[in-house]
Amino acid sequence: MQRLWLRRLASAAIAFLLLLGCVPGAEAFTGEDWKLMTAGNAAAEAGDLNKALEYWTAVIPSLREGQDWENCGNYAKKAAMALDQMGRYDEALVYYEEQIFCWQKFGYGEKEMLREMRRVEQLRPRLEVFVARSTEGVEPSGLAKHEPKFGVLYGGTVDQDPAIYANLDRVAEVYGKPYGMVLIYDSVNEHGVINASPRVLAAGLPLQIAWQPEEGLDKVTEPVVRSYARALAEYGRPVFLRFGNEMNQNGVAWYGNPELYKEKFRLVARIMREEAPNVAMVWAPNYVGADFMAYYPGDEWVDWVGVSAYHDAYYLGNVNRNTISEDNYRQGKRANPLDKFKEIYEAFADRKPIMIAETGYNYTIREDFIGKLPYYDESAWAAQTARYVYTYLPMVYPRIKAVGHFNNDRVRESRKYLMSANPTLLQAVREAVAGDWYLSSLDQVPATYWQPIEQATLHGKTRVASYVWLGDRGLGRVEYRLDGRLLATRYDIPYEADIDLTGLTGPHVLTVQAYDQSGKLAAERSYSFDASAVKVELNGRVLDFAQPPVVEDGVTLVPFRAIAEALGAEVNWDAGTRTVIASRNGTELRLTIDDPVPVINGRPAEPLAVPARVVGGYTMVPARIIAQTFGMKVDWDPVRRTVVIHSPAPADEPSPADAAQP
Repeated sequence: MQRLWLRRLASAAIAFLLLLGCVPGAEAFTGEDWKLMTAGNAAAEAGDLNKALEYWTAVIPSLREGQDWENCGNYAKKAAMALDQMGRYDEALVYYEEQIFCWQKFGYGEKEMLREMRRVEQLRPRLEVFVARSTEGVEPSGLAKHEPKFGVLYGGTVDQDPAIYANLDRVAEVYGKPYGMVLIYDSVNEHGVINASPRVLAAGLPLQIAWQPEEGLDKVTEPVVRSYARALAEYGRPVFLRFGNEMNQNGVAWYGNPELYKEKFRLVARIMREEAPNVAMVWAPNYVGADFMAYYPGDEWVDWVGVSAYHDAYYLGNVNRNTISEDNYRQGKRANPLDKFKEIYEAFADRKPIMIAETGYNYTIREDFIGKLPYYDESAWAAQTARYVYTYLPMVYPRIKAVGHFNNDRVRESRKYLMSANPTLLQAVREAVAGDWYLSSLDQVPATYWQPIEQATLHGKTRVASYVWLGDRGLGRVEYRLDGRLLATRYDIPYEADIDLTGLTGPHVLTVQAYDQSGKLAAERSYSFDASAVKVELNGRVLDFAQPPVVEDGVTLVPFRAIAEALGAEVNWDAGTRTVIASRNGTELRLTIDDPVPVINGRPAEPLAVPARVVGGYTMVPARIIAQTFGMKVDWDPVRRTVVIHSPAPADEPSPADAAQP
């Protein structure tokens, strides 16, 4: 910040000297620009922001054209903040983005304009549409240890929760459903025992253990780790071991030496695999703090990636808050609470399940801080935030597979998170996690999951829902229209609606419109689909494809990865030979782009009439060859224009050698 103010001071000094005409290169800075800037500043000082905006917005294009990037950013920021203050959010968004563009050109880094970047994040409308799909017959590939097929393992602390005090029989009564996981804290020591109450251990639930080296990383030695690993192995139930959690947060004894931390994490992971196969290793930084990637021990050693992310109405529980810190840390009432998980999710979800290892919703200050900080009651905000998060996790972050609530009343922080002590928050959470997506057991499977509409094949009776964020504009309603005709209007998140596309033929457009609290259209998305396009049905389930199937010379081509994974195959890509590879139950199929000869278990098979192609950025392959290779039967339904794939009875299943024959 100091460098930013120094640059601004220098810029003002140069502008003054330019006005006097005594700086070389003054011709780059026009007198007209100076007049507009000073007139705008004078209007702002007089309290007339509308007049100030006229001058500021007029000078910005000239500053940009003259490549005066710093002043371009400075005056774009003035315009953005004025428009923001006036509630003209769409216009403010434009100028915040202009400011960021100009300052990047000038050389400012992310830290110097983080608040503006966060404000853009808050103000930019978001609208994403999803369709509900049955989980029946869907077998996700590449699941990690203890990862549910679908859904979120739901749990929290119990030992210091006054509504529970380790009596797990009370959890369902208080929180609406039984816990599927208990969160405990344990210190690295030489005792080799699990620090949990006998009642918790007797219940035999999966444990999420924050195993903390409170005496420093040097105390994490092989004998200590082996002793603890044997205790965990003896427990026998699934364990999520969160070693050295929040290692990127200053204040913990294991912060500050990333290389030593990674060395110790790998030591723990290696020994757990040798001694305690029931343990899944969880690497879990705080969502704020030092660069978490500096502490990442590597994919080989991590089973799950977690994150600690709490939701606070006020920064550090202080009503007289620092709004800059609130914005920067995605706290406060202006932030989208889901953004707290964004960076971790984007970095790892393509290869690791994600766990919200610790979370809570702050609604007031703790009793022992009353008098030290102003009192507040943000129960309604906390309830609304929790409802928003748990409603949208299944859509926005489907690979978040576990959540641990911090319901502990014995903390030193000023903020209070204990859900059981706040009926408003508690009721909201009970309602939000009541559905089957939030699991009380690793064996449970929700009935449905949400598929992004861009990756869906629209057909028949379809349930849709919308993820909407409108920032300060406030949420209003969502309308669904088919070819301009209103199908449904919804007012509550997630704006679910059942639409019937049965009997449609030809091209159509589904339009989704999100309106803010004032009734103004804030976001709109349209999705074109061809109801007459070829579909692929697997064991009675129409498959979803981001790239629709195409028909070439009578052969139906489908996206390789989507159909291979639907058939339960493992997928790989050989970039050197441009070959896609699918493996299942000892059978391997190789298809090379533009090569008509498939290779099955190393043997060339009968050439295909149409080889694999690249269409719209997707590798498209004949549906029949991949299905038959893996023992499926394939038929064509001309009435429904559908490729029908089904698993035959075991006695009818062809061998891989048979599939390779003409």
